[in-house]
Amino acid sequence: MLTTFLFPLVILAAQTPAQDSITHVVLTLEAQRRAAHLNGNADQLASILADDFVDVGANGGRRTKQQNVDDTRTHVMRWTTLVARNERVQVFDSTAAVVTGEQEGAGTYNGQAFVRKTRYLRVYLERGGRWHNVAAHSTLIAP
Repeated sequence: MLTTFLFPLVILAAQTPAQDSITHVVLTLEAQRRAAHLNGNADQLASILADDFVDVGANGGRRTKQQNVDDTRTHVMRWTTLVARNERVQVFDSTAAVVTGEQEGAGTYNGQAFVRKTRYLRVYLERGGRWHNVAAHSTLIAP
C-alpha cells in the first residue's frame, strides 16, 4: 500500500525540473513576443509563431501567423505599451504547455488609437527541438 502511494509522488518529483525548464522557456518566449510587438520586430515575432498559428482576438476575429507578422512589419499594428500580469504556465507533458495571464496594452491599429485590458490564453508546442506558439485567444476585461 505504501508503495502504491509513494510511487506517484516519486514520479511527480522527477518531473518538476523538466516542468520548471519548460515554464522558463515559455515565459521567455512570452517576453520575447511582447518585445517583438513593442519594437515592431516582425522577424522575431515570426520565429515565435508556428506556421499553423491561429489567433482569436478580443474582437472575435481569427488571424493567422502571416496576418500577425504582416501587420507588425507594415506597422498596421503598433504597440506603445504592453504589460503582462498574473502569468501562469501549465505544462502538460514534455511537448505541450499553456500560458494564461492578463495584459494591459495601448497602441494603434490602422491608425486608430486603442487602450485595452485583456485576459489571454496561448498554447505552446515543442516541435523538432523548438517551442512555438501555435494558438492564442484573448478576451476583453470590462473596466
